[in-house]
Amino acid sequence: MTDAIISDIHANWEALSKVFEDIDRRGIESVLCLGDVVGYGPDPDRCLDLVRRRCAVYLMGNHEEALLRAPIGFYSLAREALAWTRTRLFGPWWKPWRAIRYRRILNDLPRLAHRPDCLLVHGSPRDPTSEYLLPRDFLLADPDVIAELFTFEEPVCFTGHTHMPCVFTEGRNVYPSGEDGMEVRIEGEKLIINVGSVGQPRDRDPRACYVEFTGDRVIYHRIPYDLAATQQKIAANGLDHRLAERLGYGV
Repeated sequence: MTDAIISDIHANWEALSKVFEDIDRRGIESVLCLGDVVGYGPDPDRCLDLVRRRCAVYLMGNHEEALLRAPIGFYSLAREALAWTRTRLFGPWWKPWRAIRYRRILNDLPRLAHRPDCLLVHGSPRDPTSEYLLPRDFLLADPDVIAELFTFEEPVCFTGHTHMPCVFTEGRNVYPSGEDGMEVRIEGEKLIINVGSVGQPRDRDPRACYVEFTGDRVIYHRIPYDLAATQQKIAANGLDHRLAERLGYGV
């Protein structure tokens, strides 16, 4: 069975809808989402509704968690965007059913998912929601930290969170990835694979990023979308202009 694995949509409807068009074109029926459907972007409700309808797995990301609790550790731009998102999803006051529905969706999200051929998390195997697994930190980490990261039983763990596609190996190697059509073989040592971001890539490629997983290999796909339309929506909704600008640079 082939899965499409997506992450970090961040309320970017134009990117998400194009990714689903590509998934459907390839005939992939199973879609798994690693979280952060909300935050930063202008269409949290539309993106949430589509992910809930189409994804067999939808995990809690740190932005979903922050919506329900508090944006602890978030920088000012992210906090402001979350405050706007909270109003968009949980208001207006005369539509309480809307707030109840979205709160239930977010409250019910799992923090990780075990499947026969992979582990799914948003952050890392050690901290499924919040830990950032970055190449430099990985290479400099103590051996016991590396061992702890790879205690999962499955041959591969898929993660998101950093918006930077890359491959971490049990042998302590890091390989940059994310080029359109790039393949990663699942064989031998365990792997942790970051699938990149649909709605806010940070690897200097502004195209949406997701992966196709066949069980023994992973294929990266980069999808262009109407970036200008998303940027215009950000401005029209009064969100910070920097959220629009960074999309164009892929940072």
